[in-house]
Amino acid sequence: MRWFRNRAESVLPERFEEGCDRMEPYGVMPPEMEVRSMEKRWGSCTPSRRVLLNPELVHAPPYGIDYVIIHELCHLKHPYHSDEFYTLLERVLPDWKKRKARLERVQRV
Repeated sequence: MRWFRNRAESVLPERFEEGCDRMEPYGVMPPEMEVRSMEKRWGSCTPSRRVLLNPELVHAPPYGIDYVIIHELCHLKHPYHSDEFYTLLERVLPDWKKRKARLERVQRV
């Protein structure tokens, strides 16, 4: 488990930085990111503008990691799963539904 945690703390910040670059044209400024174990979530966006990523994401393929990161970054602009949220998600990641469906099939440890 320690190896996976260390791997997550290496891989996730790299993917997070790429996601932040992708969101910049939409007016989303890079927030703080933290790797934190969560029982039922891949990621979360806190009211204090911190994105939390589950270290278990390291078991997911890159397209799944990117989906979670972009999803959470969209919450910085639209905190709730509103129509505006999904419009932004669709604009940034047109294949998000496919990515989400494939991610949901990943076995969580």
